[in-house]
Amino acid sequence: MLNRLSAVFLVIILAAPLALAQQGTSGMKGRVTAGDGSVLPGVTITIKHQESGVVRTTVTDRDGVYFMSGVTPGTYGLTSELSGFKTFRRYNVRLEVGKTSTVDVKLDMGAASEEMTVTAAAPVIDVTSKEVGGNITSKELSELPSVNRNFIGFVALLPGVVPNISTESFGADSVSVNGQDPRNNNYMVDGGNNNDDVIGQRAGTQARTPIESIQEFQVLTGQYDAEYGRTTGGVINAVTKQGTNAFKGVLFGFLQDKSYTNTDFFRKQNNQKKPDTRLEQWGGTLGGPILQDKLHFFASLERVLNNRGNAFTIAARPEIVFPVTTDDVWNTMLRFDHQINPSNTWAVRWLRESSPQLNQIVPIGGLNVTPAVAREESDIDMTAVAHLTSVIGTSKLNTLRLAWTTENVAFANPGFNSNGRNQAALKPLLQYQTYYDQQSDVAQARIDNARELNEVFNWYANKHDMKFGMSYEAVREKATDQGNMNGTFTFATDKPFNAADPSTYPERFSIRVPGATNLDLNGNYISVFAQDKWNLKNNVTLNLGLRYEVETIKLQENDNPLFSNPKDYPVDRNNVSPRIGLTYQLPGGKTSLLRGGVGRFYDKSHFELLQAVVTAGMFSNSFTAVFPTSARDPGPRTGVLPANPYLVNGPTVNRGLLNGQFPAGSRIKNTGTINLDNPNRVVPYTDQVSIGAQREILPGMSVNLDYVHAEGHDQLMLLDLNPGTRANTSASTPVVRTNTAVYGNSAALERVNTGRNTFNALEFQLDHHLGTAYQYRLSYTYSRARGNTSGNGAPQSNFQYLGNMNLDQNEGPGDFDKPHNFVLSGSWSVPHTGGLTLAMVSRYLSGDPFTITDNNFDKDQNGILFDPLAAGSYSGTGQNSITVSNKGGRNGARGPDFFQIDTRVGYRIPVHGVSIELIGEIFNLTDRANFQNPTGNRASASFLRLTALRSGAVPRTMQFGVRMAY
Repeated sequence: MLNRLSAVFLVIILAAPLALAQQGTSGMKGRVTAGDGSVLPGVTITIKHQESGVVRTTVTDRDGVYFMSGVTPGTYGLTSELSGFKTFRRYNVRLEVGKTSTVDVKLDMGAASEEMTVTAAAPVIDVTSKEVGGNITSKELSELPSVNRNFIGFVALLPGVVPNISTESFGADSVSVNGQDPRNNNYMVDGGNNNDDVIGQRAGTQARTPIESIQEFQVLTGQYDAEYGRTTGGVINAVTKQGTNAFKGVLFGFLQDKSYTNTDFFRKQNNQKKPDTRLEQWGGTLGGPILQDKLHFFASLERVLNNRGNAFTIAARPEIVFPVTTDDVWNTMLRFDHQINPSNTWAVRWLRESSPQLNQIVPIGGLNVTPAVAREESDIDMTAVAHLTSVIGTSKLNTLRLAWTTENVAFANPGFNSNGRNQAALKPLLQYQTYYDQQSDVAQARIDNARELNEVFNWYANKHDMKFGMSYEAVREKATDQGNMNGTFTFATDKPFNAADPSTYPERFSIRVPGATNLDLNGNYISVFAQDKWNLKNNVTLNLGLRYEVETIKLQENDNPLFSNPKDYPVDRNNVSPRIGLTYQLPGGKTSLLRGGVGRFYDKSHFELLQAVVTAGMFSNSFTAVFPTSARDPGPRTGVLPANPYLVNGPTVNRGLLNGQFPAGSRIKNTGTINLDNPNRVVPYTDQVSIGAQREILPGMSVNLDYVHAEGHDQLMLLDLNPGTRANTSASTPVVRTNTAVYGNSAALERVNTGRNTFNALEFQLDHHLGTAYQYRLSYTYSRARGNTSGNGAPQSNFQYLGNMNLDQNEGPGDFDKPHNFVLSGSWSVPHTGGLTLAMVSRYLSGDPFTITDNNFDKDQNGILFDPLAAGSYSGTGQNSITVSNKGGRNGARGPDFFQIDTRVGYRIPVHGVSIELIGEIFNLTDRANFQNPTGNRASASFLRLTALRSGAVPRTMQFGVRMAY
């Protein structure tokens, strides 16, 4: 069916003007009738932004219908005028981003000088949209508690969305939408791209937009129209504030300190002192007129000084006290809006954030690290967007938009940054059985730029709301990587090295040779779409859409193209996305809507999943070599000295031997893991079906219930073209490769489209986010995410034996499977208190899935130490051990769940037109310890022992602040 629809709508695409959608805007439509119910053509409809004075005008068509698209979100007044009828006025019509509000008008006979005024609120339901999601307002952003004041956390107030709060990097919060990899989201600000084209969106947006600068944002979790692309996850469509005809602004300051913070679980258990945590956030915004009703500005400044505690513990080293991670952030934004005349407007917005971080404590592969392995990060992010919107006649609108996004970031360690960036001169990283010590191996930096051109044409005619669009984006990444040029030694135990004790010698060694990698990656992305919202009847809308996307990526290493023939690199030219939906408005006094849709959604290739093809291909001047190649040296585990020449001297890099084997500047065959691309590889996609209902209960209050089904196809996985086997099930038995004539003794991982996953969910929301005295949301998602892939990046099938990936054995829950997701949020201005406000956010999440294994054995003898243990109950031993019920297979067990309540108390004091609010917030009110998953490897001393708090989890913490709005 999807292929037939593709052929039909491709004709529409080819015949349409090239244009792009109006993301970041809203729309209004309605029907004008006389008192007897007859339609009135030729009625002049004018809307005026009540704060900025910007106006739009149109005329009703022969059916008495008016339509305006590309309208800046905000609160408007509407005027309807026709000779022989009274002038109709309606105020306080709120237009939300991404929505089309339906406002019908009834005119009474009379003189135009007579007026009829209506103040009723507009319906909160978009009766033309099949999309699943919701909107978050600036009121919620300013009134609900937020532990780090990052707006990404508010996205997770909606059903189908799971937050991933980051402690690895400041401002790197992300979300998983409908069981998808967090990489697979599309963040837009003011209609422009705000994504990281290198790592995807697993660290959130490219540049963090302060919550005081955001007017509102829309979250689309499913069935988004053809105007949206580059994602199989969610679309987060944010709009920044604009200036008005009055000077308005906000000053704010917030403080967290260790004296307001409880000792976390592990420090309390180990009788350690609290870290010197402290968070200062202050800044302000200012907006106003340059020319009344015409030209306005808005500016924002935010300062963040943050000392973050690190709640880790190492059972083998309980004496270690982890220091704080520090952030030193400046964020600035500037926006101008100008209505040249009633038909033409332009706007430009620039955002910059500098956020250097010191002393990052980042676990490696599930193992904690000591403070000696701390990392550093320098990061400057910028985005800018400019658009010109032109109204053509009474039924057409054109928008031209330019967007630019850039990042200059370095992930490294103090030694690398202080010695002239010479990672090879530093001590090696030491990997013990349960932790890492001595020196970080991370040493990389990159600059990436994305430039985007969009063009839009919107045409309303004969009950058809049509959009035609195109987009072109050019992305370039220039990067250098010296990671692991200092080398990594792996040990069998946690005992420190003792030259007289063979059991303390390393059993494996890895190192980057012969030099650093310098990457130059270029991507070009083109998309076109056609879309029609056809009003079949007054209460029925048929949504028809088709989108086509194509991407080309050029990979280059050290100025040498990876592929001599561009045709050698896979270019998927079949990415056609048909999308169909139907909405039916039930009769009755309250707005009730039935909606459903089916569509295809393509992902976007993320550089980080591909660049290993450059950095570690068949031949390279920079790759990771491993010694011994096929398996660990058996000596240390049996009490004898290792035989490998790189291990006999203990954890000391033998540079002489290394330089002889891998001469500097040479381009030689990779003896480590070889990464390959497949010329037949295509872009992954997801087919989605949804059906749901929405009803307006009271003005500003609605309830939603949706069933969402998604099937992911052609998901990226890694196929080993040089699979290995062992002669027996012992983990120390050497791995024998099957294709050594071509690949030597290295694994050769080719990117293939063998992954498949499914997501099924019931998503419920009770929403009153436009309330004045009070507002609230209740969201609940019951879901299942499963597949033959973990769904995280491009994973390998750990069950591959020879050429068979055995994907049936790899079936199991996805890494982002959360069966239960409950959120309750809201705020209340308490009457008769003179200004008291109360607010809270509470959340419950199911635990993360993980696998129970025993890496002492290779049961299937495939050379991969990943063999799930049988179903049953398993328990750890020692302090903080837990018992889990294991269903067997990949991700058969589930870790600790998550529960947290955050509260806020505010008191507003009016002083000469300024509202001063004194604020107190408590995060994790119940002081619940929310733990990270334990290791599921029974061979580990930390098997099923809780050793760390979940990323982003905090002990009970208080924050005090003041916010002045004027």
